[in-house]
Amino acid sequence: MTTNSPLEAIMNARHSVRQYDGQTKIGREEMAAMLQTAFLAPTALNQQPIRALVIEDAALRQRLCAATGNTSQLTTASAVVLFVLDCENQYQVPAFQASQGQQFDTGDETIGALDAGLIAMQFMLVAKDHGFDTNPMTGFDAAGFTSILELDAQRYRPLLLVSIGKAAVAGKPADHQPLATLVDYR
Repeated sequence: MTTNSPLEAIMNARHSVRQYDGQTKIGREEMAAMLQTAFLAPTALNQQPIRALVIEDAALRQRLCAATGNTSQLTTASAVVLFVLDCENQYQVPAFQASQGQQFDTGDETIGALDAGLIAMQFMLVAKDHGFDTNPMTGFDAAGFTSILELDAQRYRPLLLVSIGKAAVAGKPADHQPLATLVDYR
């Protein structure tokens, strides 16, 4: 069966970008619309423990370069979005507030990382549909980000970073393994 769905076209067109034009601005209304759709992604037991911090400020992103090896993404992207696990996970409370001292069972960090991955992937696909390019990043110093961003270390666990903007250098399709090496049927 062959499909020509727009979703499949977006999935095939999305590639990781490491160098952005450094000029494109993304309005907060458009960013909020993309994140609203991204947060429709499923989470374990529908606990919704993931929060997103959009880092637009160029000077702040420059400071964060010390906590990651992905400096070109941080310095040339329109923004980077940090997805974190909220260990208190209080519903209807604005994100990135100080700890209230009430830890909730959000599962272990592995489950939180899976939840963050689902939301981030949905964000990257929505961003592509909006005409933006993205790149997920996991190789950063979470403690460094926590310190620089002045996050409450008891409450928030940085898990995944996604850069977003317009590519200066087009992303290239990754070499993927043949399906026969990835899938088996029983």
